[in-house]
Amino acid sequence: MALTKFEIASASLVLVGANPVSSFSATGSTEEKSCFYLWQSCVDYYLSLHPWRFATRTEQMSRVATPPSTKWQAAYVQPVGMKAMQAIQLNKTGNDIDFDRFENLILCNATETDQVFCVHTYEPPIAWWPGYFVHLMEIGFAIKLSFPLSAKLDLKDNLEKEADIALRLGKNRDSVQQTTRKFKTAGRRSILEARRA
Repeated sequence: MALTKFEIASASLVLVGANPVSSFSATGSTEEKSCFYLWQSCVDYYLSLHPWRFATRTEQMSRVATPPSTKWQAAYVQPVGMKAMQAIQLNKTGNDIDFDRFENLILCNATETDQVFCVHTYEPPIAWWPGYFVHLMEIGFAIKLSFPLSAKLDLKDNLEKEADIALRLGKNRDSVQQTTRKFKTAGRRSILEARRA
């Protein structure tokens, strides 16, 4: 059975010596209020720390009719729900292009005939979260909850150390969730070109 945010939050609450919850509420118990106000920012934070494979998607972006008056020739509206940008690619070729971000726009030098895709981190359903990310969230959320619910600074310090370990191990595990990438030996951005530079 898939975990819910209430079960993950409850595990975090138990870590700080508080009571489990079955709902988040702005008017409920101290635990429910703390979860209501702190949960989403914690999820956003940990998703944005790393280009997690389980939380990566590629979406075609919509071009803005009037480009901004900058050095960039084109502007595209960033995908809805984007937590962190990983790359901008042209025409599904996998070739990354230079870009900049301004407010909710992605700026680049694509032509009007180009299809522009954004590879980004988003928030997938909790049922898709792998165990290493669930563990990271339990500890990370416990850190957020440790001060308002327990006010134990030594507990917060210990949890932060545990979160650092969980983040390192999670990144390591996540890095093997795709085929190993091979070095490019010829052409633009190849290893040989880098050695000549």
